[in-house]
Amino acid sequence: MTRYSIKKPEKKVLLFLILLCVGLFLLILYVQGEMSGLQKLLMKNTQSKNTEVKEDNVVEEMPYTLDLRIVITRGDGSAYWDEVKVVSEEGLQTESGGQKTMIGPSETYTYGGETTVCLSALGQGQLHIQGREQGYEGTLQICRTEQGIMVVNEIQMEAYLKRVVPSEMPRTYGSEALKAQAICARTYAYAHSNAYAYPDVQAHMDDTVSFQVYNNCSESSETNQAIAETAGEVLTKGGEVVPTMYYSTSCGYMQDGTLFGTSADCEVYTTGYCGMETPQDAFESYIRKSDPGAYESQERYFRWQATASGENLDELRNALCGLLKEDGAISCYKKMQRRLSNTKKSAQKELGDLEGIKITQRNPGGAAMAMELSFASGKVTVNGELHIRQVLGSIVSGLTLQNGEIISQMSTLPSAAISVDQQSNGTYLIYGGGFGHGVGMSQNGAKALCAMGYTYKDILQYYYKNTTLSRIQ
Repeated sequence: MTRYSIKKPEKKVLLFLILLCVGLFLLILYVQGEMSGLQKLLMKNTQSKNTEVKEDNVVEEMPYTLDLRIVITRGDGSAYWDEVKVVSEEGLQTESGGQKTMIGPSETYTYGGETTVCLSALGQGQLHIQGREQGYEGTLQICRTEQGIMVVNEIQMEAYLKRVVPSEMPRTYGSEALKAQAICARTYAYAHSNAYAYPDVQAHMDDTVSFQVYNNCSESSETNQAIAETAGEVLTKGGEVVPTMYYSTSCGYMQDGTLFGTSADCEVYTTGYCGMETPQDAFESYIRKSDPGAYESQERYFRWQATASGENLDELRNALCGLLKEDGAISCYKKMQRRLSNTKKSAQKELGDLEGIKITQRNPGGAAMAMELSFASGKVTVNGELHIRQVLGSIVSGLTLQNGEIISQMSTLPSAAISVDQQSNGTYLIYGGGFGHGVGMSQNGAKALCAMGYTYKDILQYYYKNTTLSRIQ
């Protein structure tokens, strides 16, 4: 009978078995979430390996600020200067690389272009840039970029508004309209203060109509009072600042937020008639005639007419070709795209005669959102109210306002609230109304409401629905 004896395991094997059991036990605890310390340690090791990759993809959210940085453009609207000269009544100080230099009263400082320079006025003086009529408070930072010299005005919010409100609204429009404008301008600036429109120089906005017109007019006692009496007030919705849009003159109707696709809040920006009693006419008929019941019916841009000619085919082709670079601005077949892009041949040879202009889509407030151009060689659809205004502006020779005034120089139609008729001689008569995109507050509408006894709070609620008047802390 053979006997079997159990042989004791060697110490190495025993140690291995013990470690294996401990490892399995720890793994079970880890999975069950009981060993948070171990989990954190493992996660820390993993994160340290991935940190460099993540940082490349993370964009830090900037806080809102009351210290604004505004790009100062040249007279032609360009942000890039060839030369910058600055003078101040009481002298100025330049600072670059920690070195400070004093420039005497009325002595001209010329930027050399080697390094970034910060200028500040001495005493109660202002900084005056050669070529610009108005002086600047705050500081001017001048630097050279690949495209040219850039000038950035760093200024506090309330001082900024003193040069925006009179540039955007005449001081004669009434105190309540001016207060409404001050709050719109402050809210707009504050809403844009947490992002850089010009990242290279860390500037929030520029001084043109692309944002808000800044420092085209001197401050006035009326506008300064409106700013002071509404100090810190902004429009909000749900605790968030509303990026308040506004414009010059309505056509009798407000446009809702769909004019800008999905970028505007349609609970804030709604369509509606701006007058005493809503007309019953379809928009095509409404825009072709006057409307005494509209609040802005006496404004010169309330109604206007323009004549477009198919003879300016090269200008038209250039305008369309420029829009090919923007996604969704132009819709047409590939063959037509090639014809638009082929500038080696005349537009007449590539496109043929302009045979028709048709508005194919409108916003609820009547603004043209899509327009079909028919050429002998094919059709092109232009999408978006601003693109339509730019394309038609390229073939319009002038504009006649309802008061008989003629505007001869223009590149963009005043608004997209239009209707187009083809004439027997091949030209196109454009009936139009209003000035601007039509979303938010009409400045001339605010003037009219002010004259009717509306307070600034009433005016703001009229144009910005579901909003709250709040104060910046």
